[in-house]
Amino acid sequence: MKRIVLLPNREKDPALALSLRALSVLLGFCTRVYTEAKNEELIASGATPYAADAFPEDAELLLVLGGDGTMLHASALAVRYGIPMLGINIGRLGYLASVEPSQIESLTALASDAFTEQARMLLDVTLEEKSGSRRFLGYALNDLVIDGCGHLADLRLCEKQSYLDYRADGLIVATPTGSTAYSLSAGGPVLDESMDAICVTPICPRSFFSRSLLFPEDATLRIVNMGTREGGVRISMDGCIDEPMAVGDAVEITRSQKRVRILSLRPRHLLEVLSTKMNTQHF
Repeated sequence: MKRIVLLPNREKDPALALSLRALSVLLGFCTRVYTEAKNEELIASGATPYAADAFPEDAELLLVLGGDGTMLHASALAVRYGIPMLGINIGRLGYLASVEPSQIESLTALASDAFTEQARMLLDVTLEEKSGSRRFLGYALNDLVIDGCGHLADLRLCEKQSYLDYRADGLIVATPTGSTAYSLSAGGPVLDESMDAICVTPICPRSFFSRSLLFPEDATLRIVNMGTREGGVRISMDGCIDEPMAVGDAVEITRSQKRVRILSLRPRHLLEVLSTKMNTQHF
């Protein structure tokens, strides 16, 4: 890896102190370290600027500084330009990031391509409006959430010729990557991130049936808003996209043909990650 894009997070690294440390290491072996033109401190220290609408075509890696939310936001760039990403954790949990601030010097491993790579599953999400029109909403790396916004939602989960009705605060449709996020908080299982499966977890269902459901990678799921109250039901994807869902609308969820490539500087093992990242001391 010789041409790297550095993506800082000014909210978590306001003076860009950690970003400047990372830049110093990268300049020791990279032919080019790119950053957005607005990051003047990094440019003054040797980074190459690019305009927000002119992403460098020869970039080989996104180096993301931030928490899980920053990584989820950056994943859209990784998918769009077909390059992997590596996270430096300056968030609270940093489940998606494999490098801690104390390990900045380990970035030199990128010079010899000494890393492991995982291609993480994405969900394709399409809105089918009651009128019959279809609109692709985007990709979800973590999850799709259909939320009643403080009211009970009447939602029908369909797969093939079968369906299951829920009256609940909402439904979470998670990837294995997202199984340690909102779905876990709602009582869902933890899935190994290397798996391909789709997990559906109800949010506070008004039913004795509150278990998560696991579907195979080739499943096509549809969730229909069966309610009668217009307004209030909304769709979010990775906590970023916020879209209203009218009565009679449906959301179609399938495994995407695209993947997000996430690098780690050493092998990640599920139990080790859970022990270090999900320990109660981090909350």
